[in-house]
Amino acid sequence: MGIDIPRREQCAIDRWNKLYEVLASQERRMIIYSLRNAPEERRISLPEAAMTPESSWDPETMTTQLQHNHLPQLANAGYIRWERDPFCVQRGPHFAEVEVLFNLIHASIDQFPESLINGCEVYEEMYHDAIQ
Repeated sequence: MGIDIPRREQCAIDRWNKLYEVLASQERRMIIYSLRNAPEERRISLPEAAMTPESSWDPETMTTQLQHNHLPQLANAGYIRWERDPFCVQRGPHFAEVEVLFNLIHASIDQFPESLINGCEVYEEMYHDAIQ
C-alpha cells in the first residue's frame, strides 16, 4: 500500500528529481554554465559549450555524445533548445530552474568544502574570484 501524494506536490518532486538527474553529468552542467553566462536569447556553439577544462574528448566524439545523450536529456527537462545545423544550444522554457541553482552556487562558493572545489577548474576559478 503506497502513500498518496497530491498531484501538485508530486509534480514538484518530479521536477527536483529531473534537476538532479540532468545535473549528474559534467558536460550537461557545462552547457548550463555556458548558457548562464550568455545573454538570454543568444545561441551558443556546440560542442565548445559542453567542453570542460578537463575534457579530453575529440569534437566528433563529443558531438555524438551530445546529440544522443546530453542534449535530449536537457531538452526533455525544458532547460535548453538545440539545433543540429548550426549545431547550437539556447535557453529553454524551464532554464530558470537550473539557473537559480547555479546562481546560488556562485554566490556561496566560498562556503563550499574544498573537497567539492579542488580539481574542478570551473569551481576553483569561482572560488578564487570570491575570496579575493
